[in-house]
Amino acid sequence: MQRKRFYATQLMKLVFQALLYIFLFATFFGMLSITNAAILNISRTAAATMATFTCSMLLLTTVYGGFEIDHKRKRTVFANLSLAAFFTDLITYVILQIMNTNPNNPEANATIILWGEDLALMAGAFILQVGVIYFLVSMGFRCYYHINPVQDCCIITSSQELACHVAAKMSGFGRKFNLTEVVHYECPDLKATIHRHDVIFLAGIPDTEEAALQAYCYKHHKTIYLLAELEDVVISTAQQTIMDDTAFLYIRPMVPTLTQRFTKRACDIVISLIGLIVTSPVMLITYLLLRFSGNGSPFFRQKRATLNGMVFEIIKFRTMYEDSANVSARENDDRVTPIGRFLRKYRIDELPQLFNVLRGEMSLVGPRPEMLENVDRYTREVPEFKYRQQMKAGLTGLAQIEGKYNTSPKDKAILDLLYIENFSLAYDFKLLLRTLTIFFRRDSTEGFHNRRVDCPAMRATALQDAPSPTAAAASAPQSAAL
Repeated sequence: MQRKRFYATQLMKLVFQALLYIFLFATFFGMLSITNAAILNISRTAAATMATFTCSMLLLTTVYGGFEIDHKRKRTVFANLSLAAFFTDLITYVILQIMNTNPNNPEANATIILWGEDLALMAGAFILQVGVIYFLVSMGFRCYYHINPVQDCCIITSSQELACHVAAKMSGFGRKFNLTEVVHYECPDLKATIHRHDVIFLAGIPDTEEAALQAYCYKHHKTIYLLAELEDVVISTAQQTIMDDTAFLYIRPMVPTLTQRFTKRACDIVISLIGLIVTSPVMLITYLLLRFSGNGSPFFRQKRATLNGMVFEIIKFRTMYEDSANVSARENDDRVTPIGRFLRKYRIDELPQLFNVLRGEMSLVGPRPEMLENVDRYTREVPEFKYRQQMKAGLTGLAQIEGKYNTSPKDKAILDLLYIENFSLAYDFKLLLRTLTIFFRRDSTEGFHNRRVDCPAMRATALQDAPSPTAAAASAPQSAAL
């Protein structure tokens, strides 16, 4: 049954993706053909624009993620596909206007025209595309949950605190996971518990016991979610190599090459300059609003840590009252001004950091620049937190995109180390494009809080009426058939 659901899900995703691409393609070219008949005829213009649209859509759906209804939330999938469609339309539109420009042809434009009737048609096409994306994504999720009913899950862990942490992450996928039990990894009826569930979450278990549980779950075809530890990040980036006739995992510290360092710095300079020029009207308006708000200097400066523990002064627009305590923001923090809430929501307060990037104190992409007070405290809690300082702090990065303001120190460290260990210039470019997705997340600027999560109490003793592991395995013949 599980294998049938897997193949049915894959087939369903392929069908919906094909329908999506066909509708996006037809919508764009159908609208733009109103004033550009050549794009529907056999011509160089048609070939160039169609090839551009197809390649851009494939590339951008790879960057933002395609029809990932089995891994992402509905809002995330919708936002990612909408961004991919928008940039695909924009790139293809520019190519179309270039193809329409020929000063030697009286029927073509003498110069490139970016603002005109075609732009309105492109905007109309994008609005239609957003509607199509929303419809197909909604239908895709409905079909997915019809094929894949909610799965019974259990958490095997070493503490109630870790169980609550995992349960909080599962709560955002309520229609996918049904958490029924939390058990200690030394519980006598652990194997019977595993057989009663479809998905097993492992968190905070000693290495030897964790390896044994992974092997047991794999043997009985159970889906496993393993809470990553910092050492797991290092192993995950290891290269496979064979010496003589023996396989090894080859691990070495990640050090950017001179070419990578030079190119990364050159991109920082060029993109930050362009960013400052493009956003200068927004920054000027923000500066004037804050200046006349009567809350002190419009700019907020604070010492932050970067490469090798070096300290620099970060520049941001002020979002809190001037005499506020120098501690991290909390949920519904009354230190945040009304203007500040708007600036934080749309990340406008971070625009002045482009000056830090231009000066070389930060990079466009890198680990999150933390307050010095937080660095000291987090390092005491999680000693590996200092490994984040192997690279220069960044305006954006994996932790800034996938994490939240209130992400735990350990999770911040893991996200930043994932970026560092997987560093490449192509990965930086991908993260820059993905930065736009944070505007579609309601929880990205969520402050620290102590929110309660419904989580079963951890059980360390066997259930009185629990079947033995052998009986449990015999009652699940579908596992043996897989």
